[in-house]
Amino acid sequence: MPHVIVVGAGPGGLTSAISLAGLGFDVTLLEAKDRVGGRMGVVTDGTYTFDTGPTILQVPQVLEGIVSRAGRKLSDYVELRKVEPNTRITFWDRTSIETSTDRAKMAEEMAKFGAQQPANFDRWLTAHHEKYRLAWEKFIAYPADSIPDYFNPLRLTSTLPYKPWQTLATHLDEAFGDDRLTYALAYPSKYLGLHPTNCSSVFSVIPYLEFAFGLWHPMGGFRALADGLARCFTDLGGKVRLNAKVERIEIVGGKAKGVVLAGGERLSADAVVVNADFAHAAKNLIPQQHRTRWTDQKIEKLRYSCSTFMLYLGIDRPLDELRHHEIYLSKHVTDTSPLRLEDQDLDREDPPFYLANPSVTDPSFAPKGHSALYVLVPCPNTAHPVDWKGQLNRYTEMVIGRLRLVGAPDLTKHIKFQKVFTAETWRDEFFVHRGAVFNLSHNWTQLGPLRPRSQSEDVENLHWVGGGTHPGSGLLTIFESANIAAGHLAERFGKRAPSTPVERVPPVPPEILRAAAR
Repeated sequence: MPHVIVVGAGPGGLTSAISLAGLGFDVTLLEAKDRVGGRMGVVTDGTYTFDTGPTILQVPQVLEGIVSRAGRKLSDYVELRKVEPNTRITFWDRTSIETSTDRAKMAEEMAKFGAQQPANFDRWLTAHHEKYRLAWEKFIAYPADSIPDYFNPLRLTSTLPYKPWQTLATHLDEAFGDDRLTYALAYPSKYLGLHPTNCSSVFSVIPYLEFAFGLWHPMGGFRALADGLARCFTDLGGKVRLNAKVERIEIVGGKAKGVVLAGGERLSADAVVVNADFAHAAKNLIPQQHRTRWTDQKIEKLRYSCSTFMLYLGIDRPLDELRHHEIYLSKHVTDTSPLRLEDQDLDREDPPFYLANPSVTDPSFAPKGHSALYVLVPCPNTAHPVDWKGQLNRYTEMVIGRLRLVGAPDLTKHIKFQKVFTAETWRDEFFVHRGAVFNLSHNWTQLGPLRPRSQSEDVENLHWVGGGTHPGSGLLTIFESANIAAGHLAERFGKRAPSTPVERVPPVPPEILRAAAR
């Protein structure tokens, strides 16, 4: 039975381990910290509890497919609850929109922006049913092992009616003609390391997923999702070792032969899968002489996403006036100056932000009558240094005061717990290169086979999963990177392929298609 070592128990490592164990591999999962989850971790003081990283699960069918192909049921390990409404987005002019999978509710919300907008939205959503299928099959689930194959015009001809060369901003402006709606639907481009004006319209499938499949929350938080996936893996016979920091990948004759742990222990393997920040892991786990494609110089020249200023607040009162997911979009999101486009400067005046208020859905985050708030503000990564020591307190106070923009009351006298992360936290404590939490940017020169591939281009039997590799950042695409790696290893060791890209396209919910047909 081939032995595979998976380095890192983040979402990509956990799902890779489950897939491989389900295929009959002997799998050992190594995690440097004392719990699984990676950035899908936890902050707690014993009273209030917070997810550190992801707070949104899209298209749970992808995760359900990974677990079911391994012979298990995801519902046996974690309860997923649909969030309704999806998100409330408040704009710079204090208007707002609540997004939903309910077409009638969306018609009401869109009508607030003009009598023509409900029809515009229906046309946009209906057109995306097929665009979504093609994007998933051609871009997201496709292995991207070769430039000629991936960019073969014959393979991509069917995508041309959707103008992938067009920017996301142009695409949405043509659909709606309202900056507020354009930037509301385009805001996920920030998490791709891009701005709507330099992001491909291919990525309009991201907001589509929210309208078609909804947003989901694992009860107990994303830490409970991580724990549940780890239990699934061990139920399949897999082995988890915590506090097992990998010092380097052992490479002999150009092939990965195992790993060496920080204490000197050597573990042999027939293949190694690495789920870690790509840039950090490549530079620290693989000696440069074994890296001709991804040298230190090449890694430093890559384009990286922004980082995030994080604020975790324990509040001694309920905040039922807030939705589970809130976004404030300031006028600055429309700014196309180089400083804004490249996230080179900390916005000290009017920063956009995201707020999660999970206590309205899940009582595990705070005691009854209390709330646990998660606040995310985009900020420069460490390539553009910020004097956090000199201005952390002032910036934190400013962000707390601005929560009123999404309907929060004055919280200054109600804060019982407070913790802050900056780009330096992500870099130093989570080993994220430059603290760029959304990994490599998703511009055309860093997509598909131009991005680090699942199969290492330098070392045989070494595979990468996670947001820094193809198909990209975000839980959904990280899960797909695990599917791609499992497919490669199944082929390499003569096992049945777990699935094909076409088979992995989650079907659009029937009620969404019925609404489109009316």
